[in-house]
Amino acid sequence: LETSIRHNTILCAAAVIDRGGNRSEHEFRGEERDILEGLTRLIRDEDPDFITGYNIDNFDLPRIIERAEESGPRSRFEQAALCGWGRVPAIESEAKRLKPNRANNRVWRLTGRIPLDAWWQVRQTLRPERESLRYVANMLWPDDADKHKLDVDASRMDEEWAARPDEVMEYCVRDTYLPLDILAHLQSIQRKEALAAVALSTVETAAAGTTSQWIDSLVIRLADRENIAVPMTQSGPRRRDQIAGGYVHDVEPGIHPWVAVLDFKSMYPSIMIAQNICSTTLVRDGSKNDSHNVSPTTGTRYLESQEREGLVPRLLSQLMEKRDLHKRELANAEESGDKEAAFLHDQLQYAVKILMNSFYGVFASSFYRFTHPDLGASITEWARHNIRSIIAQLETDGHHVVYSDTDSIFVTAPVEPDSPISRPPEDALVFADWRAARAETLRFGERLANRFTKEGAELEFETALSAFFSHGAKKRYVGRVVWPREEMLIRGYEVRRSDSFSLLRRTMVEMFELILANEPWSAVELTKAQIDSVRAREVDAVDLVISRSCKGQLRRNGSVDFTKVYKNPDSLPYVRAAKQRIEAGLGFTPGMKVGWIVIDGKRSPMRIEAWMVDELGVEPPRYDPNFYARRLAKALGRITEAFGWDENELLAGSRQQTLFDF
Repeated sequence: LETSIRHNTILCAAAVIDRGGNRSEHEFRGEERDILEGLTRLIRDEDPDFITGYNIDNFDLPRIIERAEESGPRSRFEQAALCGWGRVPAIESEAKRLKPNRANNRVWRLTGRIPLDAWWQVRQTLRPERESLRYVANMLWPDDADKHKLDVDASRMDEEWAARPDEVMEYCVRDTYLPLDILAHLQSIQRKEALAAVALSTVETAAAGTTSQWIDSLVIRLADRENIAVPMTQSGPRRRDQIAGGYVHDVEPGIHPWVAVLDFKSMYPSIMIAQNICSTTLVRDGSKNDSHNVSPTTGTRYLESQEREGLVPRLLSQLMEKRDLHKRELANAEESGDKEAAFLHDQLQYAVKILMNSFYGVFASSFYRFTHPDLGASITEWARHNIRSIIAQLETDGHHVVYSDTDSIFVTAPVEPDSPISRPPEDALVFADWRAARAETLRFGERLANRFTKEGAELEFETALSAFFSHGAKKRYVGRVVWPREEMLIRGYEVRRSDSFSLLRRTMVEMFELILANEPWSAVELTKAQIDSVRAREVDAVDLVISRSCKGQLRRNGSVDFTKVYKNPDSLPYVRAAKQRIEAGLGFTPGMKVGWIVIDGKRSPMRIEAWMVDELGVEPPRYDPNFYARRLAKALGRITEAFGWDENELLAGSRQQTLFDF
């Protein structure tokens, strides 16, 4: 849709019907009622399964319902001529199911069809820095001009429509093709279909349902076959005592050469299977028996599987077997060059993975029907027990455990001292030393995985690192991967966060490259140089855009109420950026990411300007260099502290020397 900013009416609309890659486009202009009737006739005649668009959940569908109610007759059935898109007969008794209906703040239900918003799929899958259609299209297809948005000023749509309606219509049609291209690129529909096949649910449930609904589809079927009563969904308070999480080992700051990374295969599902953890096996009467599986900390007891196999362990065992099968078939198909079979098995193994990983979250919740407070706690107890036991044995054997995080263990490999950690040229004399260190790390990792694997705790040798670095904070580390592929591994640092800005992320990656090459002083010098560049305003503003999701409650008239979510919304930069977008006539959807530039960081609240350069082609805001210099120094100083340079010293460009420097 393209809509009037002045009057809120629909100026024109476009739709593209896609049948197996064959597409037909349809344009609608004229009176608003004629546009709505034309869209409705097209949908009922062409009978699509999925309806998509970019931000249809929060813009197109609400606007269509609003305009149908505003310009159409009052009765629900008569309004169906304007928005009766449901796959039901157009008769008065079906009037309620003809119109799209919003189930909650985001999800729409449309009888017999599936609304699938391309914006939400992008947000969930790609997590882009900014979420406008222009930005996403340029990110996915930077060199394909046919997939870039046309140059129409959306903030002046009334003037644009009056002056050049044909160009606006072309702009509208282009915006209709792009969501289809995005869904195809992300394989969104195929993934929903695969999830539905694995969960034995409808595709609609896989696309718009919750994880508890996916799991219900499997658990209730099995319970029914086993004549086990199915309880109602739990009611009452949703908050309860927090379950202790996985074990995280302290990490020593600095560079650690040649590290083998061991990973527990499907850790939580494996524990649930091995210990038979399920609401149907939980011992609730206080009885004790030597055959019980007893959790290591709280002593919670579960019947052994020979006495009664739990519903959930049985389902998880079946899912594990299915995933292993699909992974084997995927490998066979790739080897034989059968692309269709490879695609199918890849989608199915991924769907099984998603479903298996959902079990713990659902069963550790307070509201699911087959749950109990002890279930989630027992799972994490065994996880912590397993990993601590292995770490204790490793340290007893003289192996240094560098780090451990929930389901992974990082262990120093016994390579020759002074083995190079950066891959040298193959004609270099030390290349043989590097290759020998890599080979020994691989052998070491395989030996450890074989030694410590047991039922319910299958260890896999996942990764070999030539270097590992952390500044000493848990869940923040980087590593140089040399097997099974060669890449940089980054966890926890701002480079993984979208509410940072690109200069910080890029500088951090360059720093890590230098640190992992054992050149920490060069990393410090790089940091100081970037801070100086920002202070001198030598950095382009686009590299300083900060982005963050902004919530709000959508009113029926399309406006957004921020006070329903935030106590003092005007104090928050992302709310003010969202309001600036709205004032400029640009789209904003509750939950979307908005970008802004800080123009005065000294004020309280700081002054910002929304980043609207991409959409409006305006000059970029003039940024506050001191704010960004301090932000760089604070984030990067956490890293350089491992080498004796803190935030203030980076800003000053020099360091106070101590006796230890001499």
